Amino acid sequence: MPSIHINAPTEQVFEAMCDLTRHAKWAAHDISIEASQEGPPAVGSTYASSHQGKTPDQLTVTEMRPNERFSFRSVMANKWELDFTMTVSQQVEGTLVTRGGKVTKIPLLMAPMKLLVAMASGGPEKKFLNNMKAELEAPAG
Repeated sequence: MPSIHINAPTEQVFEAMCDLTRHAKWAAHDISIEASQEGPPAVGSTYASSHQGKTPDQLTVTEMRPNERFSFRSVMANKWELDFTMTVSQQVEGTLVTRGGKVTKIPLLMAPMKLLVAMASGGPEKKFLNNMKAELEAPAG
């Protein structure tokens, strides 16, 4: 799983990573993410994620362990399903963040694509983490 060190308190990093609407700013491609309900994220919270007005993917928070681990599932319009997990761990200075995703369901005719996705998944994850780091380390203002 790709990882990055962020010079920010673990609590701040965990709170940011649990807000799926913020993931749109960090993503490797241009997407929008909107919450389907009001209030703070919790297990079972749902979101809609779309790319350039296409049919939205459905995101569901599946796990939240405060200041430790956050997971969500993405059910895409094309019937792919992906599980994403992020972890945080306090370091001497700042926080170590990891992020990884895996395809958990794919239409049978598209099964050969799973290997290609697995081979390419590191690049977008690294870009996501770099974008997250840049935002969380930016001076307030």
